[in-house]
Amino acid sequence: MTVCIKDLIEESLSHRAVNHPYLAALDVGDFPDTDWALRDFAEHYYGYSLHFPRYLTTVISKLEIPAHRHSLLQNLTEESGIYDDEEYAELAAVGVEREWIEGIPHPQLFRRFREATGVTAPYVPEDDAIELVCWRESFLTTLTHGSAAEALGALGLGTENIVSTIYIPFVNAIARTDLHPRDTVFFPLHTAVDDHHQEALEDISLAFAATPTGKGDLRRGMIKALSLRSSFWDWLYERAMARAERPALAMAV
Repeated sequence: MTVCIKDLIEESLSHRAVNHPYLAALDVGDFPDTDWALRDFAEHYYGYSLHFPRYLTTVISKLEIPAHRHSLLQNLTEESGIYDDEEYAELAAVGVEREWIEGIPHPQLFRRFREATGVTAPYVPEDDAIELVCWRESFLTTLTHGSAAEALGALGLGTENIVSTIYIPFVNAIARTDLHPRDTVFFPLHTAVDDHHQEALEDISLAFAATPTGKGDLRRGMIKALSLRSSFWDWLYERAMARAERPALAMAV
């Protein structure tokens, strides 16, 4: 029997979380104030992005096959800012300089972007918006309490599989600002190199997709992750569009 997850990959990329009005508006600059929308995103997304190594280690802990764990540990190494020469060459081709990223964990790269947009106040977890807290806690619950296949579906098919696509609108929106490429390197880094993460997770997913139960769990985790992200986009979209009605809208929730 030939095991295939192409249908799941296609389903994830056709989901509203990937084709959301929020992303479409960012892509073409169709917000009342796109600079404010980027700043608002930077303010709130940090509380999700900061925990990505935790998401990854949670999934690694659920895998029983050493080769699978090793594959994701390589992804964790990249998350900490360590790349091989081939990856540095790929990044250089898209204008990413080695000194911008070498040895710098990805959450710190996002914090650099956050500060460049004007969000300079120290991050206080207790101040996270309830919309963000619900997303993060629900996602972690899926990873922690779901089966290994469900956790893999959430982090792989429902998250890493879409990253290189959903960050493109941010790259395009940022290109219309005066932000320095060093400060926004988080995004081209993920659109250029995250294919490696994606491939590793897809390869592992194939092993779980060999049974109807395993494939069903992969899809369940995938849909949960995508639905949570879509809800978060809904919230950010509503805030960004409300900027036209309330020009003095504060960054605070």
